[in-house]
Amino acid sequence: MEKELNSKKIVLTLIGFVVYWAIITNAWGYSDYVFINDPNSIGTYVYGYVSRFVWVMPAILLIIKYNIKLKYNKNELFSRPKLNTSLVLVITISLTCVVIGMLVNHKGLWFNNEIILGLEIIKYIIVGFVEETVFRGWGYNSLANMSSHKKAVVITTVLFVLLHWPAYFIKFFRFGVFDFAGIIIQSVSALIWGFVFCWLLKKGKTIWNPIIAHTVYDLMCVLVGI
Repeated sequence: MEKELNSKKIVLTLIGFVVYWAIITNAWGYSDYVFINDPNSIGTYVYGYVSRFVWVMPAILLIIKYNIKLKYNKNELFSRPKLNTSLVLVITISLTCVVIGMLVNHKGLWFNNEIILGLEIIKYIIVGFVEETVFRGWGYNSLANMSSHKKAVVITTVLFVLLHWPAYFIKFFRFGVFDFAGIIIQSVSALIWGFVFCWLLKKGKTIWNPIIAHTVYDLMCVLVGI
């Protein structure tokens, strides 16, 4: 079975992850049906946690199954984070951009008081872990061992961008409103970060570096409202 793995099949698995997420994403409002009359929206968080772990499990199994065919095997991939120059640079630049965005949008210092901080922190740690495991830990990591670095980066980044599209179309289907500005901004952001996260994995040779950068950026954007 391992001998049959090729670039085409890897791409198909990534497309499958995009479709799979389009089915289980809470944009459909599943948590409203599972956790009825939840005044603090705890159910939304719980559904988000569980659904993402369900979504990432096939990628973890693929990493284990095709371990010898990966650019970075599972032991190296999940080795401890490395506080290298690339990670420090990315976090510094991303935090600077977030602060500038906050100052522009809110005309000064601002903090989002409408969120449950502890649950948001857990949420974005999970988001960073599952998305990086799927697209960099499995997608880029397997493609880079069978094709060029550039090809692996481009393919996984394009599909990473597409992962963020279903929620917009689902909300349009449900509510009749399409957020054009939102999908464009989200797509550009995912495109840039897709390249950056691949670079962080290549430089650090551990999935934890892109996970850290991913988590920090997403969480800070929510905290300061950009």
